[in-house]
Amino acid sequence: MPDLNYGDINDDVLNAMQRPSVAFYFAVALLAGLVGVAGLCLMYQVQAGMGVTGLNRPVGWAVYITNFVFWVGIAHSGTLISAILYLLRAHWRDAVSRSAEAMTIFAIMTAGLFPLIHLGRLWAAYYILPYPSQRQIWPNFVSPLVWDVCAVSTYFTVSLIFWFIGMIPDLAAARDRYLESLGPEHARTRIYRALALGWSGSGTQWRHYGRSYLFFAALATPLVVSVHSVVSWDFAMSLLPGWHSAIFPPYFVAGAIHSGLAMVLTLLIPMRKLLHLERLIQPHHFEMLAKTIILTATIVGYAYAVEIFIAWYSGDLIEWQNHKWRLFGPAGWMYWLCVICNVLVPWLFIIAKMRRNMIALFVISLLVNLGMWFERLMIIFTSQAHDFLPHNFGGYFPRPVELLITLGSFGFFFLWFFCFSKTLPTVPLSELKGRIADGEIVPTGHCESRVRQSIEDEKPSVLAVFSNAGRLVEAAKRSCDAGFRVMETFSPVKIEALDSVWKQPKSPVRLFTLAGALSGLVGGFWLAAGTSMVNRLIVGGKPPLSWIPFCVIGFEGTILLGSLANFLGLIIFARLYRLRTVSHYDPRFSRDKFGLVVSCGAKEIDTLKEKLAPALPEEIHVCR
Repeated sequence: MPDLNYGDINDDVLNAMQRPSVAFYFAVALLAGLVGVAGLCLMYQVQAGMGVTGLNRPVGWAVYITNFVFWVGIAHSGTLISAILYLLRAHWRDAVSRSAEAMTIFAIMTAGLFPLIHLGRLWAAYYILPYPSQRQIWPNFVSPLVWDVCAVSTYFTVSLIFWFIGMIPDLAAARDRYLESLGPEHARTRIYRALALGWSGSGTQWRHYGRSYLFFAALATPLVVSVHSVVSWDFAMSLLPGWHSAIFPPYFVAGAIHSGLAMVLTLLIPMRKLLHLERLIQPHHFEMLAKTIILTATIVGYAYAVEIFIAWYSGDLIEWQNHKWRLFGPAGWMYWLCVICNVLVPWLFIIAKMRRNMIALFVISLLVNLGMWFERLMIIFTSQAHDFLPHNFGGYFPRPVELLITLGSFGFFFLWFFCFSKTLPTVPLSELKGRIADGEIVPTGHCESRVRQSIEDEKPSVLAVFSNAGRLVEAAKRSCDAGFRVMETFSPVKIEALDSVWKQPKSPVRLFTLAGALSGLVGGFWLAAGTSMVNRLIVGGKPPLSWIPFCVIGFEGTILLGSLANFLGLIIFARLYRLRTVSHYDPRFSRDKFGLVVSCGAKEIDTLKEKLAPALPEEIHVCR
């Protein structure tokens, strides 16, 4: 990002959170209206029964389950961008990761509505929850439908915590901005103060924060692969032709990431313009997203080809007949629409001009979203409509209730995203500032002995303020070489060089994460095995103790409790439970200034100032 400094990034992002215009309120009212219409349709459906939908025999799953699978897929790109690309050190993700993470949260919230809507009897949903009751009725952990509940709820919880942790430093910047402009008693200041958890940007907090964020990314990466694999097993574990296929897990995961990346483009292109974020979200970021979509489109196209090959090569006449009907039967238009929108159209991004044209990017993203929605519908209803027995063949056509509820789900999703765009930082401040800080730091040697990161309020100290991360590191090294062993830093970004200069030990957050993950692994198997032995039911020919299906529950428990323990460890070791900033903190440290606090004796103050002078501090304050 040429010609941008720390303050420019801070201002561009936080200015987007100013009071919205009349057009924004009109858009919110329109989206809320769509949600309201969908709510009325749902009330009508609950009162009149599922007969008001197009569901029939043999098509018992259709638009509602299509929406569930589609929205779970949309949620995948957020974790891909924020976790997988973070581990791969793809720096282009920085400008788009926050919006993608928010999109993940809202997409999962939308997806979670449709199993309840499809259930018809909403009040019976609690039967799938594993809670002790006098009737000893437990969910069947061998069922893929129960796996869905565990996987999606775990994904939502982990994604929500991951999203919130990533925002903590940026919420502190918003807190300090409104503290200065609106005063400490204003409602917005109080809200951001509570959400920031007393973040001060101290070196101690950054050290634990960086390790915690890394572990979250490591835990979320296998989770993003598992969730849509579990969703695909809803179909692949059945015996219906067109569903019973081992290719479904990777096929569904690739399709999920494909549709999710397209939705990122759909959201970011207008948001960038409306919120005036052109300097932060640049054409390069969209070009990299487009290149990633080329890859996912190729994988989806390969899956289409392999699916045809498997149906033919298997020698199963019913499977091959079903697939020919899907290609050339009454619903064949849907299949070829998917091929065009999901494979051929995205391949246009091979042309550089298409990747750099905002209108082309936006239109192609809409076509991919359309194609991926119809792909889910095509997969779900065609296998039911054309199964083993000719006398059981049928058809399906959605009714207005289903279409209006589907339209309302899009209104629900976009309503949440609109509200997010004006209330929370849509671009990660600390990560973008980190790119600037990395260019300012010059490698230095290590201190001879370890420094204790702390602030001793009972002793005199010197606070030096810098506008450059490299000068802060230089000042820290000079203070350490001069024999000062108790000091602390403040910065708007994490400075990795300080940990090596001061020889800081690894954060103990890792122990919390390990303990939580092991507890979740044991607890998941214990829950599944223990409940299965209560009534010892044999379901689908499987014995009560089916250890391979139980691995899904054990895996989800590992990720869930590992993430919760990781978050708890961060709160404890970064001392965020105190909900207030530490002493010597200056609101400028969340914007564009760096601070170094060094504890010293009263007679050492002048010596310390001399040692700090070559690092060119802008200000030096003596705190007694």
